[in-house]
Amino acid sequence: MSTKQFRIGKRAVGGIIKVGITGRAENLIQIHCIDSNSKRDILSAEFSIEYRNAYRNVDEFLNHVTSSYHADKIMTWLKPKVKFKKENWFCRIMTQLKSRIEKESCF
Repeated sequence: MSTKQFRIGKRAVGGIIKVGITGRAENLIQIHCIDSNSKRDILSAEFSIEYRNAYRNVDEFLNHVTSSYHADKIMTWLKPKVKFKKENWFCRIMTQLKSRIEKESCF
């Protein structure tokens, strides 16, 4: 289990972001936004790396709670510790196009 606190200050929700890798096979990423004054959890999220779009979900959440610079620093710390499944963006786009064509062709 790896954890790290990022003391960001005004550029993050609460000022402190705590990231942890947990689970039996270290397949869960927990992110907590902690208030720097009261040390209470303000916002938290948990992501499973078993999903194909886990990398994107973690990155989006971090960009919502802090600046893109700090989100990138956190992701840089996280990448070597977690093996994210690669998202096949081409298959995702083709599936969306197929469903759109099917909707339009039905009368």
